[in-house]
Amino acid sequence: MRFPDALEFEQSGGLKRLWYKIICPFTHGSRLWMVITSIICVFAVLHTVAGSWGYHGNAKDTGFLSGDYVNGVRLAWQIEAADAGLDRIDDYVARDGYLFLVGYRGSQRIAVGYDASHSTPRQLWHVDVDDEPGVHWWDGDLLVGNTLISPADGKVTTGWPSSSGLHLGLSPYEHASTEGWSTAPIGPVRFYCPDPATGLCEAWDKTATHVWDLDTSGWSFPDNVAPVDGWVPLLYSGYSIDDMTPDSIGRGLAGFLNLETGERTGVDAIEESCGPAKKEDYDGTTTCRLVHPNVFELPIIRGRDGWIISDGLSSGRESYVATVAPDGTNPQVSSLSFEAMERIAFLNVNAADDSELPTTEDLLHYAATGEHTWEASSAVVYTSPGSVMASVIINDNQEIVTDLQVFDDDVDASTWARGIAYSRDASVVLMPRIVADSPLYTSLEDRKPLLFDTERAEAAQSEPFHALRKDAVPGWNDLGVRSATPLYDDLIVARVSPETSPWYKRLLGLTPSSGDHIVGLTPAPGPMRSVR
Repeated sequence: MRFPDALEFEQSGGLKRLWYKIICPFTHGSRLWMVITSIICVFAVLHTVAGSWGYHGNAKDTGFLSGDYVNGVRLAWQIEAADAGLDRIDDYVARDGYLFLVGYRGSQRIAVGYDASHSTPRQLWHVDVDDEPGVHWWDGDLLVGNTLISPADGKVTTGWPSSSGLHLGLSPYEHASTEGWSTAPIGPVRFYCPDPATGLCEAWDKTATHVWDLDTSGWSFPDNVAPVDGWVPLLYSGYSIDDMTPDSIGRGLAGFLNLETGERTGVDAIEESCGPAKKEDYDGTTTCRLVHPNVFELPIIRGRDGWIISDGLSSGRESYVATVAPDGTNPQVSSLSFEAMERIAFLNVNAADDSELPTTEDLLHYAATGEHTWEASSAVVYTSPGSVMASVIINDNQEIVTDLQVFDDDVDASTWARGIAYSRDASVVLMPRIVADSPLYTSLEDRKPLLFDTERAEAAQSEPFHALRKDAVPGWNDLGVRSATPLYDDLIVARVSPETSPWYKRLLGLTPSSGDHIVGLTPAPGPMRSVR
């Protein structure tokens, strides 16, 4: 191919001159190519703002967020109610590579299942469900009200008793009704109490079969924790069963319950071994502090081989603790300093499954020495001596000061610290309930999640009136996220409210629709943390 000289270019016709500009961009066509490049850049920017990029990650869940989130978030995909064949979206669950939406079309409640490993979620099934409240993940299946759904094929199981008028909230014990109350799944069963006044409850398994009965007339009910070898603690409420509310749960330890068989044990072995943890009451009798704590109640600490119970966490004094077997037997009583107890009180070890959890002995060793074998963990401690405020510690050294309290009335840090996610190097952290929209009191349920840069947060937290939301990764605060769940290392599924996200509606050009949007958020492109 012969390239033209200047004279030949000037004497050529219109079409030939255009051809010369295309094949000779550095001589005759520089201005044309500048225009073309500018147009391409404009389209790229418009795509970034007004469209979604799709998910192109590795669809792996290692238990850690991608450190690239420190560069910000980018919209991978979005699902509106109409996209799912719904009038509104009420709930969502993101788990094990699946995304589930629950909402209504007209008066019919519907659940929709997706495979979220594709560029955009691929719909698997569309199932009519009942109106019973509650949406829960139950040992590999989705429970919507009284309808259990298999994620892979949408096959349903029904047949649990109905408890009309019941409302389930964050706790499986919330809002007992005069028509009976049931619970979210606890291990392999869920409970239905036909008449709360009698205290007789029925345990139903995943096949919708009534398997055994539980007498709760002694004002005790199983703790909502993962069982150890089938056993969970029984917590004493101190109130009659018909008045039971979340605030009345956890006033003391009543024993342990096997969720597979219905067998229960008491606390006799613990009381007999109480030793130095006994206290003398005003009437001359003695009480075991481990069973009836008289200070702030702690969640019972779960180990791989059993439980650690204590008499509470109080600044300036040591705590009595006891390690017990899964069924509460073989108690071993000892004491821990305040600093040691604080290390394990609200500790969450990053573990892929129960086989990676520390034993009770491992936990006590860590409490006493600070030495451990696990790779990563998060914990909640007091921000400073004498303070009531909470700081989050990631991997033993990354401290994040919050505006939450370690103990706030009857709510402790376990209610909001369990869902904290972070990158392997702790450069970015997702806290599920941290942001308060109002300077006045904001309940825990109304707090919103925050994905933030820990380096920036640590540098700025000593500034007066510093708010953690200022340290959000780029783009996060603009979305109006109401809730967020990591599905893969590089994909966060979030619920976005149109009413609280004018930026999202304006720049993405969304048409108004009732209910929320569900979006997938991937890391924005940018430098890796190691070269920042």
